[in-house]
Amino acid sequence: MVDKNSSNSSSNSGNALNSVTLSKDTLYGGTIVVLVALLVVSVFTQGFGVIKTECTAQDGSTTCDAAGNNNGNAAADNSAQAASDQGNALPTLQEITLDFGSYPARGDANAVVSIVEFSEFQCPYCERLYTQTEKLLESNYIDTGKVKFYFRDYPLPPQYHPQAGPAAIAARCANDQDKFWEMHDQLFDSRDEWSGSSDTDSLFKGYATTLGISSAEFDACYDAQEHSSEISADLAAGQLYGVGGTPNSFIIIPKNKVDETTLRSLVDSINSQYGGSLELYQNDNEYTVLIPGAYPYQVFQAILDEVDY
Repeated sequence: MVDKNSSNSSSNSGNALNSVTLSKDTLYGGTIVVLVALLVVSVFTQGFGVIKTECTAQDGSTTCDAAGNNNGNAAADNSAQAASDQGNALPTLQEITLDFGSYPARGDANAVVSIVEFSEFQCPYCERLYTQTEKLLESNYIDTGKVKFYFRDYPLPPQYHPQAGPAAIAARCANDQDKFWEMHDQLFDSRDEWSGSSDTDSLFKGYATTLGISSAEFDACYDAQEHSSEISADLAAGQLYGVGGTPNSFIIIPKNKVDETTLRSLVDSINSQYGGSLELYQNDNEYTVLIPGAYPYQVFQAILDEVDY
């Protein structure tokens, strides 16, 4: 909007100037003074317009720094770079910290990488993971001291897998006599025998005897359904960690042993290849890769081979 008063004032000033009469000597003298002044300014500024004392951006904001330099372009460049950096910034990973449960680890307690698996013994996909993946992990990473492996109980409700709960009790009772991993392997190796059997209790007790477990202690533990609270604790922990089914495996790697960008790219690549839903988490010291389902050994291998052992 134009200020009418300002317009009138300019018009009046123009008329006033038109009415001023200057002598020739006065005009020449004034011109010489102006030229001398401009020459002095030019010397000190190293040329007109090179050094500016006020720099205004298109939006009207002053963008000069303390030295009077024009930072208009620099500010725009910095803004563009910041926007670019923000666009390229890696999304912040969600935080998760897992505990290992109460079963002993399979492997060297000082191994760099930890794998925590939420599983159950009746689940056919858990059996497949055990048969096709875990045995290779044991040979190539666990027995070589690179990985330690933890099992946590996540039996599905009886209406889905009625023998999963009793099998978890059997494993817990075997653990009382330091035979958890032996019973773990036995239950998976013979799953087709006991799953759906009408005499599961006798079969489990028979496995204990075969494994050299004291029958009296095992039977008393099993019949009393001891360790139900530990199984419930594992279930609650799994739900807290977002476990919705079985198997779910968490690979935990110290941050100083793997590159985050590489790990992100690898997880994306696996998800693209398998149409899967692997997730990457972190805490202050570790990255955790969630592998939900019975993925093949090659998926675990791809991740584990990026670790600096």
